[in-house]
Amino acid sequence: MIKSINGKITKDIVNKGSSKRFSEKLSKRAILLLQALSDVISFDDLKQICEPPSLRVHKLKGSMRDFWSITIEKPWCIIFKYNKGEFIEVEIGDYHD
Repeated sequence: MIKSINGKITKDIVNKGSSKRFSEKLSKRAILLLQALSDVISFDDLKQICEPPSLRVHKLKGSMRDFWSITIEKPWCIIFKYNKGEFIEVEIGDYHD
């Protein structure tokens, strides 16, 4: 379950189904991945859904070590924290900046 979202792009995708910064293809892929975050019951379920290597579910390092990332399409990712069945601080962005 998604508990909280951050960032204009993420809020636009969630509320409007698109963002000015994203093509229709990227918006659709982001929506599907956000829906997966919303629907899964456990983190293990998410790992199974995101098993294709192109999604690259992985833990971040350094100052973002509390976050996980799922690749939408490079360089765009959904980053989030996971705590007790909830996805928090969910945000679409390019954390590589």
